[in-house]
Amino acid sequence: MSWLLVIQPDAVQADILRKALYAEISEQVVVAGQLDYALSLIDQHLPDVILLPALISTSVEERLIAYVGAIPGSGHVQILGLPQLERGEEPVERRTRSLLPWRRQGRPAALTSDCDPAVFTRDVVAYLAGARTLKELFALHRAHVAAGARPERRCEPRFAINEVPWISIVRFGTERAALINVSSRGALLRLRTRPDPALLRRRFDPALPTRQPHVTLELESDGEIRAIGRVIRCVPVRARVETQYEVAFSFDESVGLHLPAAGALLHAASAASEMKK
Repeated sequence: MSWLLVIQPDAVQADILRKALYAEISEQVVVAGQLDYALSLIDQHLPDVILLPALISTSVEERLIAYVGAIPGSGHVQILGLPQLERGEEPVERRTRSLLPWRRQGRPAALTSDCDPAVFTRDVVAYLAGARTLKELFALHRAHVAAGARPERRCEPRFAINEVPWISIVRFGTERAALINVSSRGALLRLRTRPDPALLRRRFDPALPTRQPHVTLELESDGEIRAIGRVIRCVPVRARVETQYEVAFSFDESVGLHLPAAGALLHAASAASEMKK
C-alpha cells in the first residue's frame, strides 16, 4: 500500500495541504499533529513520502530520520520539507532528505516563487512516483540476492535466553528488555516501548555521551556488563493487542564478550585473565 504521511501541528496549514493533496493524488494521506502519533503510524506501515514543516526543530527531524532508518526496507522513503502554503513573492527552499546515505548531501532546491499549494502538490506527486520506483528496485534487488544467497554461517555460537540463565536482567539504554538470544558479537532484544530514537543513531554523537547506544546485562552474581555498540535494525511487531519492538544490537569490537557454556558472563579480557591464573 502506498501512502503519504504529513507531520504538521499547524491546523490551518494542514487543512490547506490536505485539500490540495486530496484533489491531485489517489494515495492515502494521513496528517499527524505530533511526532509520537506519526511514529505510531509508521509502526503500522512505512509511508513512501513524509512531509515535515520546514521550520521544525532539528532534534525532531533527527529523531524521525534515525527511527525510520532503523526499520528494514525503509531506503525508499523520501522526507521533504513543507513550505508555508500561501502566495508570496519570495522563493522558498525545500529541504529534501533521503535515507540513502549517498543522497543525504543533496543541495536544497528552489520550490516555487509563490508556494501555490497546487504547484507543491504536483511536486509531491513526482516524489511519490520516485519513491514507488525505488521500492520496486529494492524489492528486485532483495529477490536477486535471496535467490543466490547461501545459508548463513555464524562464526560465533548464539545462545537463547534459556541457555544463559545467569543473565537476570537486560536493559537497552534505560529501558528493560527481553533477551531473545545473544552471542559474543551482539544480542536480539524485545522491548515493550518504542526505543529512544537517539539510541538508534548509527554513529556515536560526542555531544550526547549519555545517549550512546548500549545494552546492560545484569548478572545473578550481582555484577553487570555494559556493552556498547549500534543498532542494526529495529522492527515494530504486533504482539496481541500491543506493538512491541525487536532490536538487533551489534556489540562494539572492544566489548568482546566471552560466553562460556555455564557460569557467569565475562568480558573477553577478563576471561583471558582468569585462564592465565
